[in-house]
Amino acid sequence: MRTTNRLIVVALGAAMLLPALSGCATQPVATITPSASPTNPYGGFKVDNPKDTDVVLTVSGKKTVEYTMGELKAMADQKISILEPFVKKRQDFGGVFLKALFEQSGISPSDKVDTVALNEYEFADTAANLEAADAILAVSRDGQPIAMDAGGPIRLVFATNSKYFTYLDAWNWSLRTIKVVNK
Repeated sequence: MRTTNRLIVVALGAAMLLPALSGCATQPVATITPSASPTNPYGGFKVDNPKDTDVVLTVSGKKTVEYTMGELKAMADQKISILEPFVKKRQDFGGVFLKALFEQSGISPSDKVDTVALNEYEFADTAANLEAADAILAVSRDGQPIAMDAGGPIRLVFATNSKYFTYLDAWNWSLRTIKVVNK
């Protein structure tokens, strides 16, 4: 049921994202074609990948930091190879530990944070739990940008030995915002 609901809202989220990523809502910059299928757990639409100058993530703690796709790519110093649980095939992800993003925005381990996807899917937990699970904000899969209809352009992933590897609710894809909710 979770996957079915996400299929519907990912399509809506992708449509809402286009003006934000394009920088100008009056000029079409992305080609949209339906791509939801029973074999694609992410559903959604084909959307052009964000440019390196497009803001794709906002992290709000003691201060708010907006990250462009290029900044996140430059920070991506972690690589993991996992049997991705949604498509059940081995994939290599590149990204940055969530802990590094927490530190830059002043999020402390005791803070409760909400990770919010483009489709409004939310997962809340403490920063300490996500850090202990070695949460990685992935920006690439198999050396390529992660397509929107494959859970991109950025998403949370966990290593096989992480305590959250089998806790699929934490695997927030098409992530847009991380915010402290206990202020």
